[in-house]
Amino acid sequence: MKKFLLSLFSCILFIQCAQDVRKISEQDALQLAGKELLQNINLDYSDSGKVVMNIKAPELLRSYKAGQSQDEFRKGILASFFTAGELTNTLSSNYALRVLEDGKTYLSDHVVLLNPKGEKLETSELTWDERNSKVYTSKFVRLSRQDEVVQGYGFESDQNFLKGTIQSIEARFPASKILPEEDEELK
Repeated sequence: MKKFLLSLFSCILFIQCAQDVRKISEQDALQLAGKELLQNINLDYSDSGKVVMNIKAPELLRSYKAGQSQDEFRKGILASFFTAGELTNTLSSNYALRVLEDGKTYLSDHVVLLNPKGEKLETSELTWDERNSKVYTSKFVRLSRQDEVVQGYGFESDQNFLKGTIQSIEARFPASKILPEEDEELK
């Protein structure tokens, strides 16, 4: 009886494990030829033993073609930047393509750059030049701060979002920032 129950339990376990194996179609398999598909990515990049960047993504598709490798984040990416152990900003988008040989990452589809001061930059496309530690775009951008909004076409900044420029500006902010003396006289 014990042998029968043990055999039955083993069969059930084997069947259950066999059902957990995902099958992909031949077409999907052909699309993944020469590529690596990684899921639930959580990568730390460090310098001198300290984390300087963390990347999280639900999926990473890595491909190699003609001596060039690319990392494609088809389901989005979240990059967090650190200086001396402190979070300096986060960069997210719904799609990203990193071309390793160029040292650039091309982000698109709702790109958002945030910093701990509460500043938020939104755009449809952004290029992150890792070698020069810059981010830039020629597309429409919207920069929101506590009590002001700046919009324009074209943006360039260091990757820490500390010094940046927006071209073709349109802005809204409190009158007290423009005319502090006159604002005081009105009170």
